[in-house]
Amino acid sequence: MPSTLVPSPVLWCLAAFLCGSIPFGLLLVKLAGKGDVRAHGSGNIGATNVSRVGGKALGAVTLLLDIAKGFLPVFLAKKAGVGVDLLALLALAAVLGHVFTPWLKFQGGKGVATALGVILAADASMMLLPMGTFLLALWLTRHVSLGSILAAAMVPVQLFLTRGPHRPLAELLGQGPAPVLPWAALAILVIWKHRENILRLQAGTESKLWGAKKEDAHVQG
Repeated sequence: MPSTLVPSPVLWCLAAFLCGSIPFGLLLVKLAGKGDVRAHGSGNIGATNVSRVGGKALGAVTLLLDIAKGFLPVFLAKKAGVGVDLLALLALAAVLGHVFTPWLKFQGGKGVATALGVILAADASMMLLPMGTFLLALWLTRHVSLGSILAAAMVPVQLFLTRGPHRPLAELLGQGPAPVLPWAALAILVIWKHRENILRLQAGTESKLWGAKKEDAHVQG
């Protein structure tokens, strides 16, 4: 009987990974008759590059779907009573699916929207500091990439600050590193995927959300 329970965490993680791996941006652009989104702009399959290739409406739909594919597996697992340690692994698995999409030779997006989805599903209060940091950085610099990098860095910080008797993730720090490490790994993964943006930020060549020429844009997805 116990042996039947052993595969459950693996199956949960596999389902989250596969859900996260759906390349909505690529599919939507192709269905719209705009070709392969990877052949244009930054070459990314995320919402920003989709907006450039297929228009703002298509980009908005991609953004919502990329958030949803992170939200759904974590939300369902949470409703099923999955513990916080496995929930953290599922969140990481969904983002890994988007970043390393097996259907695209393990090339995917930068994971920002999908990370937003998994955090909203796990505990929306974890978005307070990251979202505030993102908006402040965007307002001060107009760099979406810098806002995303700083927001990702704030996820572990928010996790340590989210402590209270009624917070779903408040137990994490008392359960050892197992539930905390996947969230830290998720943040590191998103930052690592922005390594080219970091180089451009250092060189002063990174494009801005407004005021930059469309053909010169280097964005994320």
